[in-house]
Amino acid sequence: MGGLPTSRTVNGFAVNPEDPKIMFVAMRDGLFKSTDAGASWKVVGNELKKVAAVTINSKKPTEMYLSTMDGTIYVSADAGMKWKKQR
Repeated sequence: MGGLPTSRTVNGFAVNPEDPKIMFVAMRDGLFKSTDAGASWKVVGNELKKVAAVTINSKKPTEMYLSTMDGTIYVSADAGMKWKKQR
């Protein structure tokens, strides 16, 4: 699992229902994405830190939501490429 901090706890995990090779992991260090079923990972949303949870809308997989440990909610309409703060 190259690219994930190995000394950190995984807070959340989401799999794209239309393409199970696409996965997201929520961690204190940020949000990580894999496009190869977890063989490698890259940080997405560089401004996002202390990510507590991530979820993908099962009816519209390009729509995603995440929350941070301080309770801030973010939404993405483009499968996690850009995130917009909601509150």
